[in-house]
Amino acid sequence: MIYFIVNPAAGSGKGAKAVPIIERVMAAHGAAYAIIHTEKSDDDYRRVSELIDYGREAAIVSVGGDGTSQEYAGLAVGKNAGFGVIPVGSGNDLLYSIPGMHRKFRSFDEKITFYAEKIAAGKTAAIDAVTVNGRYFINIAGTGLDIRVLKGALPLKKRLGGSAYFISLIKNVFTYKPEKMRLTIDGAEQTGEYALLAIANGSYYGGHMRVVPPAVADDGLLTVCVVRRMLKIKLLAMFPLVKPGWHTRI
Repeated sequence: MIYFIVNPAAGSGKGAKAVPIIERVMAAHGAAYAIIHTEKSDDDYRRVSELIDYGREAAIVSVGGDGTSQEYAGLAVGKNAGFGVIPVGSGNDLLYSIPGMHRKFRSFDEKITFYAEKIAAGKTAAIDAVTVNGRYFINIAGTGLDIRVLKGALPLKKRLGGSAYFISLIKNVFTYKPEKMRLTIDGAEQTGEYALLAIANGSYYGGHMRVVPPAVADDGLLTVCVVRRMLKIKLLAMFPLVKPGWHTRI
């Protein structure tokens, strides 16, 4: 059974628009599936998990943006279930972090059909999942300026799409104050004031920014990116280098 967890609001309503296309592909393949709509309530995760029958092989598919994928990836970890993504959000950075899973499409219909066909074919690859505070993530977790930028972009994404991240960056880079942190990595401890801390299983987030280029989702390792306190104008000047991943040369 394939369970499609749909965030109808993702991508300014594209989550809902993807459902008929998914149903068409599933019907063509004769696949057993169910559509589960999320309602943005605190009980969503529990409600969805109760609807999934783990007694037989299952696949759980997030139909939304990176937030929806983040929220429901844990349903598949450690169970007899695969996890898939049909991207309809503004960023969809998770798929950028998995080799071969991102490409350009001529239309929305073509994109949803491509990923739905992948799901129907049942092809899977093993990748790592990471726990933090009892929850799972499969791409990147972090704190600092980047999180402030992501939160600032949320109310702008409906009108501006991926550009919302850049606008939020311009605003927040001048107002954010670095935080004092104590990091213990592989037994070595360091303390300092950091503008950004990213713990990465994948390499992209924040609107296709290649923040942690060395990170690979299936190598059993985490890559940590730390940015210490620096002049704000220098920090702002560095950000154009982040999208292609050139900042690591500094």
